[in-house]
Amino acid sequence: MRTLDTSIIKEAEIYVRDLLDNELSEDCLFHTINHTLEVVRNAEVIGDYSNLCEECKDILRIAALFHDVGYIDSYENHEVESAAYAARFLESKNIKESIIKQVVDSILATAMPQQPKDDISKVLCDADLMNMTFDDYFEQIDLMRQEWKKTGKAKLNKQEAYKTSLDFFKSHQYHSEYGKKILQPKKEKTESKIKSKLAFPDRE
Repeated sequence: MRTLDTSIIKEAEIYVRDLLDNELSEDCLFHTINHTLEVVRNAEVIGDYSNLCEECKDILRIAALFHDVGYIDSYENHEVESAAYAARFLESKNIKESIIKQVVDSILATAMPQQPKDDISKVLCDADLMNMTFDDYFEQIDLMRQEWKKTGKAKLNKQEAYKTSLDFFKSHQYHSEYGKKILQPKKEKTESKIKSKLAFPDRE
């Protein structure tokens, strides 16, 4: 049985890119390879800050790469499908079962409401929602709004989408130390911007 290494992670990235580029529905405007690679980058930043060991970082990278692949097969409960894709890939590479379990558990932890139980899962969950702190949050949430409309999940105008976002911001919490110390204050600034957009819709 093997452990993870750079070559397997590279193979995983090529595999995931191919899946999302060629098999993901065109209706998925937000959950694309761009989002996946952004989450991988976010995970690297938080993982470094969290002083994760190298094996843990490799597990995190694989989990981040696969965390949304399940959207290919199912919009609801996609995390279960994503975890299955990851497990099958890693089994084909003869990776140790204990590592596969950690990858699967981390991906499943990203389901809402997030319930991470270990450091790797906490980092992945925070990396997945780090965009709440980004300057382009409103561009991203508009892609999500359009995706929801196309997939039939919800039909919202911009103001309704902002209200949904605000509700989510209020219910969400970051889990890692980086999330609590670094991301939370930035998230609060985005939350203030959402409130402004709701208070002054004419400026939209």
